[in-house]
Amino acid sequence: MNRLRLHPVLTAALPLAILMGCATVQVRRVAMEGPESAYELEGTSIAELDNEARRLCPHGHDTRRQWQNYQRLANDQLYPVRLWDRITGNLNTPTNSKAQMAVICKPAPASPPAPMAPSASSP
Repeated sequence: MNRLRLHPVLTAALPLAILMGCATVQVRRVAMEGPESAYELEGTSIAELDNEARRLCPHGHDTRRQWQNYQRLANDQLYPVRLWDRITGNLNTPTNSKAQMAVICKPAPASPPAPMAPSASSP
């Protein structure tokens, strides 16, 4: 029997790649009754949350609340340290980016009533 053998690095990297591929948006349904559903979404950017809201609400949604916090690392290091970071590729990237959104899904549009068949009048 011929078994598939993975390189040890691939064996260790595969679970990490699977986890990184998971969605970073957390969805919590807060209202289930009635024709409209409501969700609270948490992630790292408003654009990401808006895409998830469009997926959850195919007929559109109303945004009730949204919030985003975007911070960068403090740039108070000495010049030689900043220069070394630039040379080695350690860029001053965002480290604390959070976003929240609360949405209410719009109900499906009502289908127009079927036209009534003309009634046969008796002579």
